[in-house]
Parts: sequence; structure tokens; C-alpha cells
Amino acid sequence: MGSCDELDSLVTPRRVPKKVLIPGMTRRSLLGRLGKLAVATPLLAACAPARPTQPAPPAGQPAQTGAGQAPVAGSRPATMRKVELAFCSQVLCGIPLEVARTRGFWEAEGLDVTITYARGGAQAANTLVSGGVDWVVSGFDVIVQTVSRGRDVTTIASLSRLPFFALAVSPREPSITTVRDLAGKKIGVGNLGTTDHLLAQYLLTREGVDLSSIEFVASGPNLYEQLNRGQVEAGMVQEPSLTLLERGGGKVLVNLMKLDDANRWLGGPYQFLALSTRPETLVEQNAVAKGLIKGLVLANRWVIASPGSEIVKAMPEELVAGGDIDTFAGVLDRFKGDLYPNDGKLAADSVERVIQVQSQFGAIEPGSVDANRIFTNTYVEQAIAGLPIWNMV
Repeated sequence: MGSCDELDSLVTPRRVPKKVLIPGMTRRSLLGRLGKLAVATPLLAACAPARPTQPAPPAGQPAQTGAGQAPVAGSRPATMRKVELAFCSQVLCGIPLEVARTRGFWEAEGLDVTITYARGGAQAANTLVSGGVDWVVSGFDVIVQTVSRGRDVTTIASLSRLPFFALAVSPREPSITTVRDLAGKKIGVGNLGTTDHLLAQYLLTREGVDLSSIEFVASGPNLYEQLNRGQVEAGMVQEPSLTLLERGGGKVLVNLMKLDDANRWLGGPYQFLALSTRPETLVEQNAVAKGLIKGLVLANRWVIASPGSEIVKAMPEELVAGGDIDTFAGVLDRFKGDLYPNDGKLAADSVERVIQVQSQFGAIEPGSVDANRIFTNTYVEQAIAGLPIWNMV
């Protein structure tokens, strides 16, 4: 199962017909699950789907932000093509999609995109291979596992080059100061076999910790509370849990949302959020592929160039208003430059790291996935050919 599955019970309500929900999930159950999670994690509502908050500026007229000029979408084309895109819901994963939609970047490419929120990356990927949708944004680990089972899926753009996880210690465990100190402890993860579980095993093994001494606890959305109460000594947490834990006295041992930590602990970036489809779809819908990619690249560039306080405004006001907006904005300011690539390109070494970790800890059979055949940068290069070259900020 995929990285977004740590919070796979997080699904976000939209005022739209039931057809935008993955089969098997009713609107009533969707709202109920969201309500339970809102209690456990105050900021989860911030990743929900948005309705447009402002029209896209005219072509050639850049928007001004506190971080300088950001790219904006052009005028709406005469004809729009409807596109459905499945997505595994998670706080930081939703940023590029919602910005691409609310800022009008997809609209400028002639695409009327419906975001279908699934209960985790595995369900989104299953919907793709079954033909339920033609496009999926999910954790890359799910795509690797899908390909390892003999299904034809191709990843065509990177939306995040780092995993959205940090290994943090409970505020009740001040004596734990290094990864080695976790020997013999309980460590919370979203679920067994998910990316956070695999990465935790990798970090522990790297430091010489005997995995047989560790008790991994599948905590799901309750991980933050379990850490806060000391029911587990450490855990692989996401935002906003990480910020809340640090405020309460918790300690961060490894933060894989920071490029410096990823370089030190993993050897470099670790491909995470990505846009994928079936090979035949690329043949049949070449223009759609490039339009989706261009919109997402422009969205990431806008995010990188904009302060967190502005990015939050692109999210749904009816749901963000129920959370701590300032904290969410601070999270974005803290990590956006490291997390979100500005060109959408996938790096071979980043892809290979995912395959190696999954092979090492039993998520896939060794040799079952060829790193050179699971992705292509062809469509990214075509999509951004006319865009100015950007440097990360």
C-alpha cells in the first residue's frame, strides 16, 4: 500500500454528485470519516478540494506575491475537455492539484478537471489499472508496487521529490536522542507495509538497529495522539502532526521533508508524489497529458514563489477556516522549497531509491521493476518547452 495510506481514512467532501467518489464510498461515510479525523488532527481539513476563490488573471499579467512574481494562467479556451483525475488524499499532496485548479492553470490548457478523492494511493492506482480513470496522482511507491505485479503504468511527472514523513519522538521520551536509541521501542506508522513503515525500517537498519527488537504499531490517524500520550515512543509523522509534536516538546530525529536530511539519510531525493497513467492513454490523449503536466508545473512554481499565507487562500475556505491557518501557512513556508520540484522532471536515482527500499523490505520482489521503464520525462519536456527556466528558492 502507498505512502498516502498513513491517512487513508482522510477523504474530503465536495459539493458535487456521488460520481466523483471512488466506488464503495458513499457521501455519508465520507463525511463521517472526515469528522473523526478532524478531531485527531486539527489541520487535515486544509487539504480538502477547493472551489475557485478568484478568477485567473489575463494572459501575460503576472500575479504579485510577497515572494516575487508567480506564473498565472491565461484566458479560458473556447472548448474545454473534461478530465477525471484520481488522487490519494493527504495534507501536503493536495497543494499542487488545488492550486492548478483554483488558479486556473488547467483551465488555461482547455481542461475541466474533476479531482476524485480516493481512500489512499492503492485504491487510486487500482481505479487506474481497471480503467475507472485515466490519470492518477499518488505516491510513487504505489506505482512501483502496481508495476511489480505486472500491470502497465507509466509515471510522467513528479509533483514532490521528497516523502512527507519525519521520524519523531514522543514528548514523554526525552532520553531518546538518536535513531540508535530506538532499539527495543514501539514505533508508530500509518499501516504496516506503507512507505512510512518501509522508510522507518531503512533508517533503523542504516543505524545498525536490530529490527526484531522493534514493535511497529499500525496507528492510522491516531498516531499523533499515541505519540503525545507516550503509547508509542516514536513514530513516522506527517504535517501538521510534526509541528504540533515539536510545540509540545517532541523531538525530530530525521525529517525527510528537508532536502538536507534526505541527502544525509537516503543519499538524495526520494520520488514521492507523481502523475501516472496507462501507456495506451498517453497515445490516445497526448495533449491532455501535456496540459495536466503544464498546469501542475505552473502550480508548483506558484507555490514556490508565494508565501504560505497566500497559498492557504487557494485552498477551500469552508474547510481551512476550521483549522489553524497560521500554522498551516507556516508549514508551507518551511517545506515548500524542498518538497515541490519546479520542472516536474523525474530523476533516475530518485526513482531507483524507491525501488531499492521496497525490494529490501519485502514490498516488491527484487528485480520485478525496471527503473528505466517505469517513468518518462518526454511529456514533461514537451509540456514545459515554452516556459521560462526557473531556479529553486
